Amino acid sequence: MKKLLLTCAIILSTAFFQNTALAGPIAIVDTNIIFEKSVHGQNIIKYFEKLQNDGIKQLDELEAKRKKAEEKKDEKLLQNLESEMQATAYELQTKIQNQQDILFNSISEKLMQSIDTYRKNHNIDVILQATDTASYNPDIDITNDIMQEFNKVAFDIQKELKK
Repeated sequence: MKKLLLTCAIILSTAFFQNTALAGPIAIVDTNIIFEKSVHGQNIIKYFEKLQNDGIKQLDELEAKRKKAEEKKDEKLLQNLESEMQATAYELQTKIQNQQDILFNSISEKLMQSIDTYRKNHNIDVILQATDTASYNPDIDITNDIMQEFNKVAFDIQKELKK
């Protein structure tokens, strides 16, 4: 009976340890840093800053016209300019939101492809997001390596917006 119990215990413990064996290499990446500091991320930030500045300039011009109409007490022109300002602001906001959605989805897809290719090429079993990890050894952080690879990926803002 003791032999049977001992044999069962050995079989069960062997099976348990085989099923709970540690996974292979694990790495950490901070995609937020990549979005902010990569060439593509910087280009997108600059693109939206220009778009926003152009919109502000357009609104400033309308505001200057509105002030002149106000000085002349031209109520009809004043109403038209106020309506035009509201429509311009709405169009700008909508355009920026739509383009942000398109570009974020596109760049996210390309980044995930870069991460997966890196994982496969470096025989890593799991790459975790840094912001979802409570604590980790900084030696397994591959953010800079991924960013270098991601910067090599072709990404044209205008082409992405036309898709």
